[in-house]
Amino acid sequence: MHRRTGFTLIELLVVIAIIALLMGILMPALNRAKMLAQKISCASNIRQMGTGVNLYAEDYDGLLPPMNEVRPLQTAGHYTRWFRSGDDTWWNMGFVWKAEILKDGRIFYCPSPEVRFKYKNYSQPKFPSSSPLVENPGTRISYMYNPVCVSLENRDRKFKRLSQLKATETLLLVDSVLDGSMPHRGGWNIMIGDFSAHQVNDPQILELVEEYSGSIGETDFEHFDQILDLMLKAH
Repeated sequence: MHRRTGFTLIELLVVIAIIALLMGILMPALNRAKMLAQKISCASNIRQMGTGVNLYAEDYDGLLPPMNEVRPLQTAGHYTRWFRSGDDTWWNMGFVWKAEILKDGRIFYCPSPEVRFKYKNYSQPKFPSSSPLVENPGTRISYMYNPVCVSLENRDRKFKRLSQLKATETLLLVDSVLDGSMPHRGGWNIMIGDFSAHQVNDPQILELVEEYSGSIGETDFEHFDQILDLMLKAH
């Protein structure tokens, strides 16, 4: 009596087709789960940075981490994502690192692959190093710290002390938007003045980010201010 020892070609094709069908069904669900995990991790980063800002203020007479060590104003071309410049001048959230309040450099980077600046860009040979992938030397993070200024003409930071923060009108930390980053498919994590973290999803914000994601100039900052206002209203 003859015994079958293997699959026929048709049976193999059927099995392959079933596997492909299952993969097609599972992959979207797996991608959604991965993005959700990244979103949760990102929100955790923002909360830890908020804790760092609080602790910094306690140690420095109620003062928030300043813009930088050498320049009093935020110019039209300034990115609030600067962490340290090429001449080793500390900026923004870099002061929290300098004070050794937060000691894990990965906290300052959203885990989404859609952001422009990533931890791996600045961790060689040791964080916070300069990245060969960007033109300007120094270290930049994927979040924007305290981006609220008085006006387009006066780029001075509006809030300099912990006691000045007001939940209804302050964005303390946000996922980067100036370069058109959309780390969570159109959703952004933010932290407002009472140190509560939220996620905002607004089609109008998405449209503005997609339309004005080019070079940074005075006009771009006007659109950036619009985005900040929408984020405050949408949380």
